[in-house]
Amino acid sequence: MKILGGNFGVSGSAFISRDQKLVIEGASKGIYAPEEIRSVSANVSKEKKFGVFGFLVGAIMLSIVLGMFLNIIGVLIAIVIAIAGSFYSESKNMVEVKFKDDKSVTLECTPKAVKKLIQLTPN
Repeated sequence: MKILGGNFGVSGSAFISRDQKLVIEGASKGIYAPEEIRSVSANVSKEKKFGVFGFLVGAIMLSIVLGMFLNIIGVLIAIVIAIAGSFYSESKNMVEVKFKDDKSVTLECTPKAVKKLIQLTPN
C-alpha cells in the first residue's frame, strides 16, 4: 500500500504484518494493532484521461482505411472515431485510516488490501 498523505508524510508504504498489525513506513514510522485503529474509510477515485498516442495511431490507421473508400469524409469520420476511442478512465482505491492517538494516514490500495484493512478494524 502506498502512502499518499497524513501524519506519516506523503511518500512511503504500509503493509499488514503476519501478526495482524498495520506497519507504516513513511517519513515517520508506526506499528498499530487492530485495537489502536479508530476508523477505516474507503472510496474510489476515478479519473478520465485522453491517450494521445492511441489517438495518433488510431487516426492514422482509420484514415488510411476509411480514406480509401470515402475520401475526405472517411478521413473526418476516422478522426472523430479516434477521438472518441482515445478516452480511458483510471480508478484508484483510497483508504483513510485514523488511529486512537489522533494520527491518520491516507493509502492507495488494491481491492484485496482494502478488504484486509476493513477486516483488521474491530467493530
